[in-house]
Amino acid sequence: MAANWKRRVSQLAFLAILGEFSFYGVFRCPFAVPYVSCGNCPVLQCPGRDLWIPVWVGLLVSGIILGRSFCGWACPGGLVSELLGKLALLKGKAKSSLEAVSKYPVVIASLLVFFVLNNPRWAIPIRTGEFFNSVSLTFEHADQLWLWRTGFILGGLAFALIIPHFWCRYLCPTGGLLELLNRISFVKYFKTSACNECDSCRKVCFTETRPAETNCVNCGDCSKMCPVDAIRPGHGEKKSEEQQARAA
Repeated sequence: MAANWKRRVSQLAFLAILGEFSFYGVFRCPFAVPYVSCGNCPVLQCPGRDLWIPVWVGLLVSGIILGRSFCGWACPGGLVSELLGKLALLKGKAKSSLEAVSKYPVVIASLLVFFVLNNPRWAIPIRTGEFFNSVSLTFEHADQLWLWRTGFILGGLAFALIIPHFWCRYLCPTGGLLELLNRISFVKYFKTSACNECDSCRKVCFTETRPAETNCVNCGDCSKMCPVDAIRPGHGEKKSEEQQARAA
């Protein structure tokens, strides 16, 4: 299914704004947890030195208002995962029960590393020079722990070629934090009482979920595919008694 053109334009616009910051965070950030210690970062060329506070404030505000919409409308990593997922070998075969809890150990580990271990620097940063040459030098001189951390991120993203959106659904700590906010957000896509549980939404969803359920990123792509027009944006409504009985 083709993405809503407005969403795709939004993704490309945010890629232009955040793409370089995202690439630096994966390939050149010397810290164990990237994107959160930018004020103390010696990689002088990284745009995160100016962007990190507005980005995290924006994430918090958007999470409270729009839940995980950042993942579906703005995240460069989410765009990469979505495109890779189009080639995934195991579409529709991953167990959704694991998605509900798998991200949170990564969230907890990231918080412990940041607050308890003071987010250690595991790489020897190259402060100046052409980007790809600097990346090569960083990999050459980095601590083994940094190499494992970076391999974990790249492997999680690449695994989208097997299970769609693997990183975002199972591992992303930012997605895990936004998932918690998604439960209390003011605006989200939800199923109305007209829903007949046909699962057409899940079949067209790139994260293989349903509106307002685990890993729904409020993309809205499924809303036009519902045969009974039961998917709406808003704060949500209570399930009908019939839906509750089916869920039970």
